[in-house]
Amino acid sequence: MKLPIEPPVLHAQGHLIDPSPECFGWLRESTDVLDDTAELHRRMEEDGYLLIRGYLDAEEVLAARREILEKLASVDEIDPDFPLIDGIWSGKSNRAAFDASAFAKSIRTGAALRKLLQGGRMVRFFEHFLGGEVRPFDWLWVRMPRVGQSTGCHYDVVYMGRGTHNLYTAWTPLGSVPLTDGPLLILENSHRLEELKQTYGAIDVDRDREKNPWGGGWFSRNPVEVRRRYGGRWLTSAFEPGDLLIFGMYTLHCSADNASPVNRIRLSSDSRYQLASEPADERWVGDDPPAHDLEKQEALAARGRNA
Repeated sequence: MKLPIEPPVLHAQGHLIDPSPECFGWLRESTDVLDDTAELHRRMEEDGYLLIRGYLDAEEVLAARREILEKLASVDEIDPDFPLIDGIWSGKSNRAAFDASAFAKSIRTGAALRKLLQGGRMVRFFEHFLGGEVRPFDWLWVRMPRVGQSTGCHYDVVYMGRGTHNLYTAWTPLGSVPLTDGPLLILENSHRLEELKQTYGAIDVDRDREKNPWGGGWFSRNPVEVRRRYGGRWLTSAFEPGDLLIFGMYTLHCSADNASPVNRIRLSSDSRYQLASEPADERWVGDDPPAHDLEKQEALAARGRNA
């Protein structure tokens, strides 16, 4: 993909990302070493991520996108004056008239989304990368930030660290994500920050709710201060349907603010993969994963103790 010569103007959580070469850069692509497992592992160790262009079937990606947008359109969140597939925010929503939990579940359990993320080329990649039978998490995360919205800086391990840490996130753009629309940002070398891994990276957002000094799962809402404190550069890219960004549990990331000039919703998904032979975080697997519901977590744990 041809990237701009001049660095873009990006904000994250309202903070301007310094575009200077010392503070900002582009993600390295690993498409050229897709068939070299040893090199993929070396790059994951070196970079903390893998960016693979055009790996997924673009038609399957767009089918998942359309499936989600049809559901958003059913609650009036998509502007009918534009093609549905464009995903233009209407500025209103009728979602409150529906059961919120059921609607959210319908978004993340669509057949096209599951086909894309829990089978086919996605699972084949992780079988190749991990060297064995793969277990995807049953829970799928769909991100739909509108203009002005973004995600703060965090490690994924604080949300899903109860099973194996040999666990990987696949960030999948569900459509084109130009630089204006809030792409993912990765802090360079953040997977090597041992002090951060042993402090913030050791919390569990559910078990440590009362004693968590960060007050939640995000480490910070200020990516500029994070970079100033820990060094490295914020790395990003524009993305197209079929692109795939993979990273480990200790890669610090956030997203840029969605600044779409046409009011487009940025659609992407997060899905997780591990070896089937290793323990899985019980919050995210099964027919009805408890997620962050503490009562459901305790009931699940009690059934395990009584089994």
